[in-house]
Amino acid sequence: MRSLLSLVLAVLLSAACRSSNPPPNPSRPAERPPEPTPAVPVPTPEPPPPTPAPLETSQVAPPPAAEATAPSSAAPPPAASVPPQGNPPPAPSDRPYADILRLKQAGFSDEFLLNKIRTDNVRYELTTGEILDLRAAGLSETVLAAMLRSGQSESAVAGKPVARRAEFPGIARVGKSVLGIFGTSTKSVGRLVVDGEKISWYETQDPSKNFEIYSKNVKEIFNTCVLHPGENLCLELGIVTFTGEEYRFREPGWKRGDNRVVTEATTFFRQAFPNVFFSQRTVSEM
Repeated sequence: MRSLLSLVLAVLLSAACRSSNPPPNPSRPAERPPEPTPAVPVPTPEPPPPTPAPLETSQVAPPPAAEATAPSSAAPPPAASVPPQGNPPPAPSDRPYADILRLKQAGFSDEFLLNKIRTDNVRYELTTGEILDLRAAGLSETVLAAMLRSGQSESAVAGKPVARRAEFPGIARVGKSVLGIFGTSTKSVGRLVVDGEKISWYETQDPSKNFEIYSKNVKEIFNTCVLHPGENLCLELGIVTFTGEEYRFREPGWKRGDNRVVTEATTFFRQAFPNVFFSQRTVSEM
């Protein structure tokens, strides 16, 4: 009995399944399910390479030299900027001192050289080598000193300015002796006065012998000195003008070696008139 019921249930279930699923239509092709779209892989970004540590200049290796046969396609590196160069030093023959050197070698006198130096008023700026060249050629200390002062302002040469006002009494103007041939006379005692640009002589006994000269007409101021061991004894002060006059002064006791006023006057003239040329004339006796 149980087997019969089981058989009936199986038949009923089979019929129900056939009724719910109709048979396929042979004239209509079966639809194919859509193919799945393949997934496109998304690239994973790579991490940036580590930044190398900066190398010191001394550790950077120079780039390898290009082969001689391989043409260089890269543009040449820009030329390094060259700092501006100063003018080359002038040749010795172009230096101002060379003119004085040539004139001395040609035999010109110190007086001529002094006149030229004063007229040109060139700033020579002598170097040690140039001074040695001039000394080797026989140039005197007076001309060398004039070249060192040339072209400079009075303040640069003299330093502290000196007032051009001074008086030197008790000095004597040197003249010829009574005979006019031998010896000298220092009886014309008076005073030498400097007032600004004017140099005046006032004689005590004979005012007709007074005179005035201006500093711009003074060519040279000199001392006449007797050769003496250790230091020469300067007993005379002289003034030479561009017009050819020469005035000389001594102290009345010059034969005894008196020279205090002459020394004071010389020191004053050097300080008050630094652009005037000073010289020293040495003699064995006066």
